Amino acid sequence: MFQIELPDPNTDIEGLVSAQRKCIANLLSEGKLLAYSVASNLHTIWCVVLAHNEKEAMDIVASFPLQKHFVDVTYQKLLLHNTTPTTLPEIFLN
Repeated sequence: MFQIELPDPNTDIEGLVSAQRKCIANLLSEGKLLAYSVASNLHTIWCVVLAHNEKEAMDIVASFPLQKHFVDVTYQKLLLHNTTPTTLPEIFLN
C-alpha cells in the first residue's frame, strides 16, 4: 500500500489529471492496482498495488503521470487486503 503526498494543486498537476485517470483505469483493469483513493483536499493519494516485490510495486507507482509531483511516498507491505466481492448480474433466459 502506498500513501502519496502531493503539493497544492496547480496548473501542471491539473493538466495531468486526465492522463492520471486513464493510467489508473488501465492498471485497475489489468489487476495491477486493487484500490485507488484521493483525499478531498487533493493532497493525498492512497493505493493498493498487487506486485511480487517492492521494486515491482514502486515501478508501478513510478509510472503514474503525476509521479514527478510527488512530495512524499510511503510504502507499507500489507499482510492482507479485504474488499467487497464484485458479482456479475444473473442472466435470465426467457
